[in-house]
Amino acid sequence: MYHWDALGLEDFLATHPRIRISEINDERLVLAGEYHLRAQLKSSHLVDRTYRLKLVYPRDYPAKLPTVIDEEKYFPRNQEFHTYDDGSFCLGSELKIKSLLKDDRSLSAFFDKIVDGFLYAVTHRIEYGNFPYGDLDHGEQGLVDDYGEMFGVSGKLAVMRALQALGKRKREANKLPCPCGCPLRLGRCNYRFFLSGFRNIERRRWFRQHLKDSFKHIEKPKKVKRKARASRVIRKVA
Repeated sequence: MYHWDALGLEDFLATHPRIRISEINDERLVLAGEYHLRAQLKSSHLVDRTYRLKLVYPRDYPAKLPTVIDEEKYFPRNQEFHTYDDGSFCLGSELKIKSLLKDDRSLSAFFDKIVDGFLYAVTHRIEYGNFPYGDLDHGEQGLVDDYGEMFGVSGKLAVMRALQALGKRKREANKLPCPCGCPLRLGRCNYRFFLSGFRNIERRRWFRQHLKDSFKHIEKPKKVKRKARASRVIRKVA
């Protein structure tokens, strides 16, 4: 119980009185109940709705992220609405979520910074036909777009170079081409200071494994072998 108290369990329950503890033990914390959202972005529609949710926080949160489930089947179970067959939500890339929780990892921070935005965006899509602040593709392309914005770079190669650098010790990473696109090595570009800010979000091996599991290797274009020029034979005319 102390572990969950340290993550602000009492504050969360006080802020959301219609959500209760469903299960609590050494393995996980399960919260369930109703949550009312009333929100509106500028130039978008008002969302005013009550949801019935279940939140499953693993014991090693925030190293492992919670699962949030729609218990009333309001959200269509398909990728277009970022909802899986079991009703759990695809809340975004793991690295993006962890970066948003970098300074505050409490239970309330996860709900306010991640869940609120998801509920508003997907409800807006259901009720009004569009996402209020755009939508990311799924799979590798979605990660490229998401990480490109996070890292301030453009394209798959640049994103992969940033992840590769984060998966190495700084001394090794500084020898790599800079992901920003300049002709310098990372160690000679000021971009290295910006990129280092992501090192306290996850460990090096996480970045290495994530790069391996989530991105297809970019094949280098094969060099075309030039055919040897036939030697010209000059025939003398008698």
